[in-house]
Amino acid sequence: DGAGPIKFFFTILLPLSRTNIAALFVITFIYGWNQYLWPMLITTDTQYYTIVMGIKQMVAVSDGVIEWNKIMATTLIAMLPPVFIVILMQRAFVKGFVDTEK
Repeated sequence: DGAGPIKFFFTILLPLSRTNIAALFVITFIYGWNQYLWPMLITTDTQYYTIVMGIKQMVAVSDGVIEWNKIMATTLIAMLPPVFIVILMQRAFVKGFVDTEK
């Protein structure tokens, strides 16, 4: 048809892959959000800790008094972005897994 690589990408390939890209985005986002080991190995400053590492530090207190109410509130707040992403992209996420081209 005379379509170049860029036109082929934007008119054929990208529309066919949109649902798969959305499903991959959701999985990758949740995987990255829940990282613990890699940031623990790389970061040396507590200012750059992820929220999962912050929750772990809240549990591992030295004085023996664990404030569970603050830990559970932090955990609930930490769950909001992944839940929001899944709800926002739920239709594309499910469609990316079950959709088959005929």
